[in-house]
Amino acid sequence: MASSDKAAKARAQAKANMKAQERRTTMMIVLGIVAALAIFGGLVAFIVNQNSALEEIGDGADGSPANSLASGGIPVGSAGVAGETDDGDPIVVDVYFDFMCPYCGYFESTNSADLDELRSAGTIQVNYHPISILDAYSSGTNYSTRAANAAATVADAAPEYFVAFTEALFNNQPEENSEGLSDEEIAAIAVTVGVPADVAETFADYKFRSWVEAATEQSSVDGVSGTPTIFIDGTVLDGSEVNYLQEGELASYLTGLAGE
Repeated sequence: MASSDKAAKARAQAKANMKAQERRTTMMIVLGIVAALAIFGGLVAFIVNQNSALEEIGDGADGSPANSLASGGIPVGSAGVAGETDDGDPIVVDVYFDFMCPYCGYFESTNSADLDELRSAGTIQVNYHPISILDAYSSGTNYSTRAANAAATVADAAPEYFVAFTEALFNNQPEENSEGLSDEEIAAIAVTVGVPADVAETFADYKFRSWVEAATEQSSVDGVSGTPTIFIDGTVLDGSEVNYLQEGELASYLTGLAGE
């Protein structure tokens, strides 16, 4: 073969290789754009779905307990009735908890009497935030969601019994990694604190399941990464500064704030 033919063939091969590389590069760019659009679309869908879920909580939104807050909290003032607050300027205590959380149970047993006393005196308002971050620890029964739904149901339909019912659920708290209490057992506990039987019977309807899910999402937005988490007048309480799992420490701190 003449040298000129070899050179021409080499140029032709080089040109073909270059075009093949260009096609591969173009394909990689296209695939990259498609992947980026998919990720972007998923992100948009997540944001839309989250905003849609958060619209379901508080301020009279459909599917929310009566007089619940846009933050997913259930406010309780001096009268001890869910949804009722005082006209004064009490210290606002937000308590985020999961009914399956053992530390939440310990927080409740350590502080409930003190919080009830300070709330009854008008010193504080307590916003209760039942959330469900520990469903995976109830052997597939979603106990955290079911218990929070029951609490929301009582707040909505029998608000005068909400605080007592919340305390009773913690007094009968199941262990982590158990199936938790059945709906029937939760209902029986509710009746013992005064909740009307016809209200307790509706727990299994899961009327506020979506609200619980939305309130749990909102807690994450608010910076809650575990339970219990306590906010005082909108600022998270540092457990290293105030040991709220030590009897009397939280009450002492709140009394001091009220006296300032």
